[in-house]
Amino acid sequence: MPPPDRSGGPQPGANSLFFPAWPPQWPEITESILQAVHSGHWGRYRGEATEKLREKIVELIGGGHVRLVSSGSLGVELALRAAGVCPGDQVVLCGYDYPGNFRAIEILGARPLLVDADPSGFSVDPESLRQVSSDSVKAVVVSHLYGVPAKIRQLHEICDQNDWVLIEDACQTPGMHIDGRLAGAWGDVAVLSFGGSKPLTAGNGGAVLTNSDRIASKLNAHLDRPSDSTPMSELQAAALLPQLDRLDECNRIRWETYSAIVAGVDWTGQATSSCCVTESSTIYKAAFLSPRRDELIQRLRRSGLPVGPGYRSMHRSSDRRCEKSGPLDRCRQLGEQLCLLDHAALLSTGSLRSELVNLLSAAG
Repeated sequence: MPPPDRSGGPQPGANSLFFPAWPPQWPEITESILQAVHSGHWGRYRGEATEKLREKIVELIGGGHVRLVSSGSLGVELALRAAGVCPGDQVVLCGYDYPGNFRAIEILGARPLLVDADPSGFSVDPESLRQVSSDSVKAVVVSHLYGVPAKIRQLHEICDQNDWVLIEDACQTPGMHIDGRLAGAWGDVAVLSFGGSKPLTAGNGGAVLTNSDRIASKLNAHLDRPSDSTPMSELQAAALLPQLDRLDECNRIRWETYSAIVAGVDWTGQATSSCCVTESSTIYKAAFLSPRRDELIQRLRRSGLPVGPGYRSMHRSSDRRCEKSGPLDRCRQLGEQLCLLDHAALLSTGSLRSELVNLLSAAG
C-alpha cells in the first residue's frame, strides 16, 4: 500500500477501478494543441490561445484585469504583492488551508495570523475573523476548498469594514456559483489554478483576477520586465480552452455522483459540509470526516478507490512562524479526520457510479 499522502491529494490503490482519466483525454484538447503547433503560435511570447483564454476567463468570472501566470501558488504570492503586503504586515488565513498560502505570506516577510475554520466547512470562520483586532493586518486569504464555498459574502463585508484586502483563492473551484456570483468574483483580487489535478488543468498554470486598477497596476509592475516574467505557455492555454467549454457539464456530473454517494452511503452522514455543497458547486474532491480516518482510507484503497487525507493543519505551527487567534479546534479536527475522494471518481456515470457507491458503502 502506498504511504499516506500529506499533500491534500488522494492516492489510488493498487487495483484502481477504471475511472474517467484525468487529465482528460478528449480529442478536442488534442485538436486545439495541434492547431497551436501548426499555426506556429506555440513558439510566440503571446499567441491566439493565451489571449482567447484570458478573454474567456473575463467572460466567465468577470474581473476587468486578468493575468495568466505559471501556477496558482505563484498567483497567490503575486496577489499578496499586488495587494501591498510588505514585511512586518499580518495576513489572516485559515489554520486549515493549502500550505502554499502560508508559505507565500512568509516569503514576503509578512506574518501569518491563523483563525479557525468554519464549523460547517473548511475556510475562514466569519466569527473567528470578527475577533481579529490588529492594526498590522493588511489582507485576508480565503480559500474555497474541495467544492465547499467559504462564507464569502460575510467575509467580504468584514474585510470592507476593516479596510483589509480580500484575496480569494478559487484555485480548486472554477465555475462555482456563490450567492449569484462565481468563485473568484468576490475578492479584491482572486486566483485560479490550472495544476495537474485541478478541474481545469494544463499541468501547470494559473490566473490572477482583479477589478482594481491600483492592484492591477502593481501586479503588472511585478510581471512586466518588459516581457512577462512568469507566463503561461500557448500550448497550456490551448489545452485549457476546450475544457472551459465542458466545465459546466463536468461540474454537473460530479454533483450528481456526490449526491448519489451522500444518499447511498450511511457513513457519509459524517460528510462535513454536505449541506453547503449544492448543484452550483464545483466539487474538486468529496470530503468526509472520520475519527478513524487512516483505517477508513486503507479499506477504501484496498477497494481500488482514489482516496487520501486532507492537508496537514497548521494549528501546530510554532509561535515563531505565526500568530494564532484562539485554539483552532476545528482546524485540528480537519487535520486529523478529513478523508478525500478524488474528483476523477466523481466523474463516474451509470454502472460505474453505482459500483463506486457500493464500494464506499461496503468499506464504511
